[in-house]
Amino acid sequence: MGIVSAGMLLATTIAFAGDLPDYKSLCNAIGKIEGWSATKCEGMKMLNPMMGEVVTAQKSFKKNGKLLDLSVISGMQAMMMWAPYSAGTQIESDEALVKIEKVDGFNVGITYDKKSDSGGIVVQIAPNAALVANFEKMSWKEALKLTEKIDWKRLKRLFGD
Repeated sequence: MGIVSAGMLLATTIAFAGDLPDYKSLCNAIGKIEGWSATKCEGMKMLNPMMGEVVTAQKSFKKNGKLLDLSVISGMQAMMMWAPYSAGTQIESDEALVKIEKVDGFNVGITYDKKSDSGGIVVQIAPNAALVANFEKMSWKEALKLTEKIDWKRLKRLFGD
């Protein structure tokens, strides 16, 4: 990345930083999924001169051998999580699926490995925030339905949108 591009990305990231919610608010927004056991939500809030302000929260859910790992990520890392979907490329083969959907007004990127029955979902909560769901032993449709149990609008409000 050139100096101009890196500088523009840094300026954009810093412009989105400031007044981010604390990680405990994000943990509260992740909440519970009825019938699933969950780990304790963990997170952090960090200020870095190069990356600006960042906040993250992470919680895992398990049931009958299935796993759903949810993270709320902000800042440059959130923008990088959405980057593969931003070009609009969608793919389907016998092995994999990559698709982009609009769900309740939110951009959602889905990557699914058909053979391992696992993948990832990225929900663009705000320009500077994403809800990321990694899942195992379930279809992308089941994982998306579980991810929708999290109040995306509440998360969006926490980021000022």
